[in-house]
Amino acid sequence: MNLQQSAQVYEIPHQITYYECNELGHPTLSMVMSMLAVVADEQSDALGLTNEVIQGTGGTWVIVSFNGNLDLHALNVGDTVILGTRATGYNRFFATREFWLRDKDGQKEYARVTSLLAFMNLTTRKMEAIPDKLITAYQAPQVTKVPRGKRPKRIPADAEVMGKQYHVRYFDLDVNHHVNNAHYFDWLLDPLGERFLTSHQLTSFSIQYRHEVRADHDIDSEYVMATPLNSCHRITNNGELCTLAEFSWK
Repeated sequence: MNLQQSAQVYEIPHQITYYECNELGHPTLSMVMSMLAVVADEQSDALGLTNEVIQGTGGTWVIVSFNGNLDLHALNVGDTVILGTRATGYNRFFATREFWLRDKDGQKEYARVTSLLAFMNLTTRKMEAIPDKLITAYQAPQVTKVPRGKRPKRIPADAEVMGKQYHVRYFDLDVNHHVNNAHYFDWLLDPLGERFLTSHQLTSFSIQYRHEVRADHDIDSEYVMATPLNSCHRITNNGELCTLAEFSWK
């Protein structure tokens, strides 16, 4: 098992547990995104950029968008995988990072995810310039323009939507005082229902976070099937668009 651990590339092993999987024994998307967040945190800690150091600047990292390709049905409870991450670029206001989930022998990749991040002031809850000391340690290239990734398709205004309402609980919040990004995937996918989710495999996704969801909010998760194997989703709070997402299936 060869692991890369440097300022630029960081990998850790992980054994998939039962609570990270659905009833079919395969890891869920929300759990995979949580796993990938762990390897990013471990790399940051190894560089001395702990959560205390980050919040000491008065702000925190927030995700703007994710894009990913997946083959999670090839994984099962008990499998040992390698989680990896690499900071790929940044400018004054945005940074990009990629993630992967592969087998321990390096023969197969189960997930490849790219992310766009910004820096938010914890007091004003508004975006601000990234502090230099929080980005230069990763040795990523400084660029003029960072790639934004694929934008999810919007649900047409005249579409007949399906969906559910969810109440945001205190325990949905993380140490940064906002809803953990992984919870959004459960809210987005759950309305599709057990019959669809157990008979289809997720192959790719894109998600864009527009407005923050806070504790005690009631959010509406709605979707339409653009095609039999492509679904478009949104999360709103009192009519305000909070999240857009698109998923492809087989």
